[in-house]
This record gives sequence, C-alpha cells and structure tokens, in this order.
Amino acid sequence: MRVHQRDVEVGVGGRLLSGRLVVPERASGLVLLAGDEEVPRAEAGGGGLHGTLHAAGLATLWLELRTADEEMAEDWTLREGPHVELIAHRLEVARDWLQRDESLSLLPMGYLGTGLGSAAVLVAAAHQPGGVQAVVTLGGRPDKAGALLADVRVPTLLIGAGDDPDRVALVRSVFDRLPAETRKGLQLLDGASRGFPEPVPLATAWRLATAWFSDCFRAAAGPGVLEWTGEQDGAV
Repeated sequence: MRVHQRDVEVGVGGRLLSGRLVVPERASGLVLLAGDEEVPRAEAGGGGLHGTLHAAGLATLWLELRTADEEMAEDWTLREGPHVELIAHRLEVARDWLQRDESLSLLPMGYLGTGLGSAAVLVAAAHQPGGVQAVVTLGGRPDKAGALLADVRVPTLLIGAGDDPDRVALVRSVFDRLPAETRKGLQLLDGASRGFPEPVPLATAWRLATAWFSDCFRAAAGPGVLEWTGEQDGAV
C-alpha cells in the first residue's frame, strides 16, 4: 500500500509544534497520536504501531505535543494535572487544523494516548464529544483525566498491563468511571508490565487498537451497528 507522508507544523498559542502526517491511499480514518512512552518518535514515519495502523488503511498524525524547553523542564513530571489540560488543548487544536484540510476533513478521526497522553485524549474527548469517533489509551495514566471521565461520550478502549497489579486496579477504576452509556472496552494483556517493554504484548496492543479504530470508523462512515470483535474484559 502506498503512503504519502510529510512533516507538518501546527501553531498553538504562539508556538509551533512539529509532527509527521502519514496518509495511506484510500485511507478510511485518521488517528492522532498523543504521548511518547509506548509510541517512540523514531516510529513516526512507519513501523510498530504506526505501521500497523497504516497497513489497516488508517492515516496518522504524530505531533510533538511538548516544546523542547518543556521537555527539559523538571516540573513536567511534578505537575501532571495542568499539563494534561495543556496537551488536551493542543490535541483539540490539531484536530481542528486537520479539519481545515479538504482532503482529510471527511475522514473519521480518533485519539490514541500513551503516557500523559492517555489522560489528555480522554480530556480532549470530553471537551469535544463530537470531535472524534474513537479513543484508545495504551498504558499511561488515564486516571489523570479526573472528573472529566464522567463526560466522555466517545467509544473508548482502555489497554493495560496485566502483570502490573497497581495499573490493573487503576485502569479498572477508570473503566468504571466512564459513563455507563458510553461504549467502552477494557483489555488487560498478560505478559505486559508497566510501560509495555515486552514486544509480544505490545504488538497485541497495537492490533487491538487498530481493530477498535477500524470498527468505530466504519460505524461512523455509514449506517449500521458498531461491532467490536476483540476479546473484552468487562466491555459494555
């Protein structure tokens, strides 16, 4: 499958955030990637999660959601709450920027978050309930979305490390706090520890995320019932 890719810059609050936009031919949806924990920057043009999404016909926008000075600032690790809101705002601006591109504006869109991005994508989805059609969190701290979890109305899949008891409890709590009427899925992957350093469960997480986006985007593109065919833990 041929893909078209280009470097981009998105202006947010007087800052330019750089990124890479990759669009397969006949793309059926677009995923904005937020975070740098389980989605290394080196993969932004292909391979790993990006390659899995592209092979399924999904476009991606990987955006540098922190400036160089912010990345070096120690308080980014000490004050997660305000930074989650800031990253969420930048995601929303990037989503609106994509909507102004005539060739992309008709594609259904989704957010995938890792690290601090796991909370930010949920906050962005709560702020823009009609802005995207699917959300996936892969590890990270989705609980940092706080009270806004109750406002998420977008189909959401939470993927957690099954071998980390603390994170298992955390992601189950987030799942329970999402509204009952929101379509949601929970996947706890055996053999995965915090940060998903193990290649086999990480590759499984990529496939699950890709399947979730593909199903949600198909439903958004036309009439029909949304069907999630992956094995689910506590899904409704």
